[in-house]
Amino acid sequence: MSHVATQSAPADHQDDSAPLRFERRATDRWPMRTTATAFRVGGDEFGRIHELNVQDFSHGGMGAISHSVIEPGTAVSIGFAEPGQIAKRGVVLRCTPCGNGYRVAIEFEARLAA
Repeated sequence: MSHVATQSAPADHQDDSAPLRFERRATDRWPMRTTATAFRVGGDEFGRIHELNVQDFSHGGMGAISHSVIEPGTAVSIGFAEPGQIAKRGVVLRCTPCGNGYRVAIEFEARLAA
């Protein structure tokens, strides 16, 4: 019995079941289904609140769906609906349109040891 090599799909074809080829995350994330509130802590829209549907989470950041745009570079404070979750501060890295709002990537601030 011979083994036949298979060709991969063209670069412009994306297989949603395949792992991402160009992963930018430094830490693994795990699925998390909860809600959170992002509070803008700077800029012209200081104090504006964005409701988030959290999709995934890690110690370094999270991915969520927002019904409104949160511009990359925006500093936010995040409070979670999930009991036991500690509020975080972070910066929006990406905000891209998706089928049900905007997919938002937030990097948490690194805490320095005293």
